[in-house]
Amino acid sequence: MLSRRLAALLLIALAAGPAGAQPARPQSAKPDWRGTGVILKMLPPPSDLHATRPVIVLQHDPIPGLMEESMTMPFIAASTALFRDHHAGEHVTFGLKEVPDALLVISIEKAAAR
Repeated sequence: MLSRRLAALLLIALAAGPAGAQPARPQSAKPDWRGTGVILKMLPPPSDLHATRPVIVLQHDPIPGLMEESMTMPFIAASTALFRDHHAGEHVTFGLKEVPDALLVISIEKAAAR
């Protein structure tokens, strides 16, 4: 149930536009959670999901302490620089930071294929 609420909150934040999704955190901030998954899409702004922020769509495994289920969902990315050297279909580990009204991807690293 918690994971469905978080997913809904993320979608609301993505639709809300820049006011609810303009994090002021540096990219180097320590992540609140770490996850693993596969990149499905990387969308620089503007996109259908957000007018001013980059978005990454991940098919991710459960994230301990945050989401109990595997799911596919969009996340706001700290910057398009995170997309460098990554591509759709790539297995990754990623760091999430909780910011007002969203979970922000602040790091992405290539992971071993499953």
